[in-house]
Amino acid sequence: MRHVTLEVLEKRKTEILSAVIHHHIKTAKPVGSDVLTREYGILLSSAAIRNLMAELEEDGYLTHPHTSAGRVPTDRGYRAYVNGLLELQDLNISEDEKLKKGYERRYNEIELLLSETSHILSILSKYTGFVMAPRFQYDEIKNIELISISNKELLIVLITRSGIIKHKKIEVSLSNKQLKKLRCFLNGKLKGISVAQANTIINAKIKCLKHDDDIDDVLRIAEKISCVFYNIRDDIYIDGISNITTASNFCDFEPIRSFMKFNKEKFVRMVNKDFNDNGINIKIGSENTLNELKNSSIVTTVYKSSNHTTIGILGIIGPKRMEYEKMISLVNHVSEMLNKFFEDKK
Repeated sequence: MRHVTLEVLEKRKTEILSAVIHHHIKTAKPVGSDVLTREYGILLSSAAIRNLMAELEEDGYLTHPHTSAGRVPTDRGYRAYVNGLLELQDLNISEDEKLKKGYERRYNEIELLLSETSHILSILSKYTGFVMAPRFQYDEIKNIELISISNKELLIVLITRSGIIKHKKIEVSLSNKQLKKLRCFLNGKLKGISVAQANTIINAKIKCLKHDDDIDDVLRIAEKISCVFYNIRDDIYIDGISNITTASNFCDFEPIRSFMKFNKEKFVRMVNKDFNDNGINIKIGSENTLNELKNSSIVTTVYKSSNHTTIGILGIIGPKRMEYEKMISLVNHVSEMLNKFFEDKK
């Protein structure tokens, strides 16, 4: 009897696991040893393949439905498969052209671009695409405009370096002289720094004053304005939920519909945990912290501002049996397009 080394055995198991996952991604069906022999050219007997599949099941990489002798991947199996991807599959020419055309237009407000980006991710992946807007608290202030609406209302227009425009109204009564002083103070002290830093600077300035009487009305209003903008929640643009909730073989994705409709804030908090990670981040099934996404995989990456600082996250939500190579390539391409857009805005 020929002795098989441990290295050869592990190589065979890796080959079988990859073939099982690849076939399951295409068909959504359990995979048997006969399929691997017939369609994937694995040069082992059916008995040897079945033994190796049994070992993979014992190791937690495969499992099998009660109604079938074939196997399907577990979350751990998908994870091993994803970790083993050495080269990304390039987008085909037609998809790449769609992607480029989607960015040929220029928009007056960045929100339109981000909405279009989530649509592009959805169209090309055929799943759900999403883009987190640049995190407002960490975006640099480019300009602050003040418009007196009435004797008691003031409209504040804040424009950030990345192109985000926010409008907020506050109730306040100001003379023309105070309005001019407030505008000069805000743009003189806060231009070029982040919204979060602006809040800190104003609070620190107030604390330095010994008595409340030393704090004039203009500084108090500046504090109110900074708090209003600091507390703005991060926006998210989502497109293509119906792609995975209505498509065949995805009936188990119904929870995502209600999740995305009513719990976007929870999703934003989960995704934002990867804000400081560069490169591709993939969460498979049970690796997701939200129960509504336990049957899903999420592929994300970040995009950056003109000074190469991370400002947002984009990605795809799909089934665990998605084509990971293609999804990784797609989010990379879209991230590069957004990076180029923000680079051009500097």
